[in-house]
Amino acid sequence: LHLISGLSNLPRLQDDILDIAMEAVPCEAASLLLSTSIKGDLAFSSARGPVADKLTGMKLEAGKGLAGACLADRRSIAVSDVTRDPRHAAEIARALGFQTRSLLAVPILRKDSADGVIELINKKGGDDFQRHEIDLVELVARTAGALLSLAKEKR
Repeated sequence: LHLISGLSNLPRLQDDILDIAMEAVPCEAASLLLSTSIKGDLAFSSARGPVADKLTGMKLEAGKGLAGACLADRRSIAVSDVTRDPRHAAEIARALGFQTRSLLAVPILRKDSADGVIELINKKGGDDFQRHEIDLVELVARTAGALLSLAKEKR
């Protein structure tokens, strides 16, 4: 958590959250999706990795992709081979020219609301996410929920 720069700059805070998640579980890319509606639409508000600049700002309809399923169920989803999971939004990866192998989606929960999702893509050193790695990212997501809420209040 020493990597957090502060609450005054929301885009920087979102980048810091992804950097912390990637420090906890090294991976090729990461994204932070925030809920944009009551029904659960998501927007990529921050991203890290080779196609981050193309991904930021893209939208995902409620329930679509692993992130949408994660938000709807309010449960983490770890997939070591996304080609075998029908929930994977492969069209986004294809449109960006990025190959996704493995993905961890963790909900950002705050009190009674699900505010977004942290995704880690293509784990380094093997595609299987271990329980302790999922636990670490869930801790980051809980902290992220509190920090993002505080940052919004400061605006």
